[in-house]
Amino acid sequence: MLNVFEFMTIGRIYFQPGSIKKLGEEVKTLRGRKVLLVTDKGVRNSGVLTKAIESLEKEGLSYVVFDEVEPNPSLETAQKGYALLKEKGCDTLAAVGGGSPMDTAKAIGIQATNPEPLLKYEGSNKVVNPLPPLIAVPTTAGTGSEVTGASVITDRTRKYKTPIRSPFLIPRVALLDPEVLATLPPLVLASTGMDALTHAYETFVSTLTNPISQALAYDSMRLIGKYLRALYANPDNREAQGHMMLASTMAGMAFFNGRLGMVHALAHPLGGVFDTPHGMANAILLPHCMDFSRMAAPGLFARIAEALGKDIQGLTVEEASRKAAEAVREILVDTRIPTSLREVGAKKEGFETMAKDGVASGIHLSNPRRITLEDMVAIYQAAY
Repeated sequence: MLNVFEFMTIGRIYFQPGSIKKLGEEVKTLRGRKVLLVTDKGVRNSGVLTKAIESLEKEGLSYVVFDEVEPNPSLETAQKGYALLKEKGCDTLAAVGGGSPMDTAKAIGIQATNPEPLLKYEGSNKVVNPLPPLIAVPTTAGTGSEVTGASVITDRTRKYKTPIRSPFLIPRVALLDPEVLATLPPLVLASTGMDALTHAYETFVSTLTNPISQALAYDSMRLIGKYLRALYANPDNREAQGHMMLASTMAGMAFFNGRLGMVHALAHPLGGVFDTPHGMANAILLPHCMDFSRMAAPGLFARIAEALGKDIQGLTVEEASRKAAEAVREILVDTRIPTSLREVGAKKEGFETMAKDGVASGIHLSNPRRITLEDMVAIYQAAY
């Protein structure tokens, strides 16, 4: 008998090469008049933002560009974006970028319709009012933020990545345009792809998962195992672009409903303390966390190995389960992602503090194997 579960999803997902050119039409459908375009310098310099602007201008819509979003976006950046939205009288938000612009746009939206301060909404279901209409145009195949009701904002004072979760944060429309992936450097394609893989993996083994999330997570892993290397090798590969964009979105839908685990509990503090890019933090930690958790659910890990392309015919469940982390390590080597925390500037003296932050977050509580503070420190050390 199945357990009772709830599954929340977006109003509409539109997938098509070139769909960024539909942004203006979608704003009009939502009866928007003036748009705050939330993005970063990289997206602006790539030329992708120009397509979004042309779409708005074609529909005769006014817009303001806020392109000051940084990796691991800060509270100050979200406040600055809200001040601009208020000053310019924008009534609609459009996030064009990876997870950082999308999370920032959500944080701006919270402030637009809910009493300040922003950090009072840390946690789940504390946002009381719907946000202004938000359209998300992801430019990476990684975070899945275009279909989640989650935003993570860094509190520089605490050196802590603050999670905010609410159905009100789910964008009204997600425009999936796989062609934009061609503008990304290979390392960004690889690390954001590993972010999506981590979302899918953690949801698949989560103790709070459900049949829909698990199915989405499995197929996301299968697509990433098949297409991430191909996209890394050739960002113009249309087939790989499309399947990686879908894999990321599917993983986003999965984890918002099936929850994450110890990888994210450990990765978020790395971003808060050492400003490590999120996808890279996940990539480095993932195989170590898989080694730790495998004994709790070897049957699930055997299926992960199969999804990632490993031949498990004739193997015992125990033998097959060990192939999962092996498959991940092979992807890291093939895509030249750093494989140690030392390589990305983390320091050993921060491990104890980061582990305490990881425990305090509670994200690890849905991990299949129980994890202690001491275990978290040990995993940081193993990944160092």
